[in-house]
Amino acid sequence: MTTTGLVVRNQVRGITGALVVSGVTILLTVEMWWLAWQRPASHLIAYAVIGLGIVLFITRSSGFRVEEEDEDNPEYDPVRLTVDFAELALQSVVAAVVVLFVYGVMDLSTPAHVVARTALLQVVPLGFGAALANRLLHEAEDEGEDDDAERRSLRANVAVFAAGAIFFSLPLGASIEVNLLAMYAGWPRLAAVIAMSLVVAYLILYELEFRGQSRRRSAERKLREMLAHAGQTCIVYAVGVGVSVLLLWGFGYLTYSLSVNAQKVVVLSFPTTVGGAAARVIL
Repeated sequence: MTTTGLVVRNQVRGITGALVVSGVTILLTVEMWWLAWQRPASHLIAYAVIGLGIVLFITRSSGFRVEEEDEDNPEYDPVRLTVDFAELALQSVVAAVVVLFVYGVMDLSTPAHVVARTALLQVVPLGFGAALANRLLHEAEDEGEDDDAERRSLRANVAVFAAGAIFFSLPLGASIEVNLLAMYAGWPRLAAVIAMSLVVAYLILYELEFRGQSRRRSAERKLREMLAHAGQTCIVYAVGVGVSVLLLWGFGYLTYSLSVNAQKVVVLSFPTTVGGAAARVIL
């Protein structure tokens, strides 16, 4: 892979890792939106500076971007630490803004200062997620173990997907945010949520070289392999939709028309799909 390709992959891995480790739930929590809108700007700036300072400490301790550690680029080089710190901040801001824009919490009419305030509040937890993801989910290309996920039956994989989906989205399924987001989201926006769910799941499973993933990728992608990857991604999403239906039904939220209920399922399907894909990588 070219240097540019490695840089892009590292950035996308950090963005996706922020969603996997910190969770989508914190992005879709109404209290976080209110805090961003209501807290004084000075408070948010102090919170972000102190919080990101702690994130910088984590980057020193967790070995962010392990692949670049060598004699010419020591672990505690100030320039490298500054670059890593800036990357974590950028990755967390991008993760927050993209997800919130897709869900309609923010749009093109949102004032710039509101976007900035929201990013300041979200950057700390997502920054933690991006930093930890590079250590906890980093690829292990030199391990001699076979990839257990490839040997699992379809039933076992579905069970792993379902377990991850439930663990990842259970708090959000019981919250009012799903109803709020579904109420104000039209089908064009929900189509974007579906597309985002499929893309993020595919990236987690096959493109970002998280731990245990390298064995699932061949040097030359054949048509059959690409179709298998697409099929597995669709299975993850289907399981996410199924878990969303069960959670919403269990909490008594599927009591409206078919269209409204379908909107709620689509809203919840993003965190359930991310959780299912993450479980496949982790387990």
